[in-house]
Amino acid sequence: MLYFDYTATTPIDDEVLETFVNVEKNFFANSSSLHKLGQRSNYLFEKAIEEIKTVLEMKDHNIVFTANATEANNLAIYGIVLKSSRGKIITTKIEHPSVYEVYKDLERKGYETVFLDIDKEGIINLKQLENIMDKDTILVSIMWVNNIIGSIQPIKKVIEILKKYPRAKLHVDCVQGLGKIVPDFAFEDIDLLTLSGHKIYCPKGVGALIYRKQIELEKRLYGSLSQYGVKPGTISISLATALCKGLKKYIPLTKKHYLQVKQLNQYLREGLLKLDYLILNSGENASPYVLSLSLKGINGETLVHFLESQDVYVSTGSACSSKLKKPERTVYCLTNSLERANSTIRISLSHLTTLLEIDRLLEILEKAKNV
Repeated sequence: MLYFDYTATTPIDDEVLETFVNVEKNFFANSSSLHKLGQRSNYLFEKAIEEIKTVLEMKDHNIVFTANATEANNLAIYGIVLKSSRGKIITTKIEHPSVYEVYKDLERKGYETVFLDIDKEGIINLKQLENIMDKDTILVSIMWVNNIIGSIQPIKKVIEILKKYPRAKLHVDCVQGLGKIVPDFAFEDIDLLTLSGHKIYCPKGVGALIYRKQIELEKRLYGSLSQYGVKPGTISISLATALCKGLKKYIPLTKKHYLQVKQLNQYLREGLLKLDYLILNSGENASPYVLSLSLKGINGETLVHFLESQDVYVSTGSACSSKLKKPERTVYCLTNSLERANSTIRISLSHLTTLLEIDRLLEILEKAKNV
């Protein structure tokens, strides 16, 4: 099997799995219970929170554990925007569906909504952002690393722009950047940050919303007061500690893995450029973990299934929306071509990927032009 769909999900790390199983077995008591067993679980939970804050250097933030980044993004955006009956909200045209569709919903509800354009590299226009920002802006949501083409947004400069507008809050979807790209900004300068465990070798079923302590979010769920009432209900201590373990292991390895994957990406690019029926969509400065390409005269889904028949696994785009059979929105915004948007596939890499695997992928892709 050749797996090239790490952007969709990653295999769980052995040490992370061991942590999950150990805690699930030995700290099963409800952390809200007042008895000794419950308090043992709660101690472990609080310890995981503090260790995550330490590794991300976000001491002035609260952490709410969620089921995934989609839930975290929804809680973050609605939590900020619904506090105001009106106001301007800004995002980009190439956000993940869990941000883009929320903004579309808020637009229908009457909020002034702006979707920023992107250039040929998939990067936002900072001048456009500066011109749009005003005293009525309540939220700006910009993903750090795009999940389709891998473009890396200038979050540091976005932070500088927003400092002039104290009412406006900045939300950054860090799912595809965390543990993969060395940031040139401080996470503590972000008002709301969202992440997903299964993108960084942790279990599925755990994500997090990390937001500044001074922020009060509008509630979307009601029940207990656990997790500040933002995500009430019984907490999975095993998932929280597994996420903590993964972040503590992989954040320090970010630079090492980045350099390793960058070499793999360059090797893959050189091979792909020899195939005349392919067009690369990901720019040279994009995340090396993500490589989007379009195929001349071949439907993306057709190629995905051909590769699957060869035991090679890639995707057409976001795993959250790939079954909808719509043109790939990010590639369409980038190229303004329906043909390229319909014929795109995404190859995603990992530090686990080998040169031999890439050689085999290129060999099979050479045959694919006849499908």
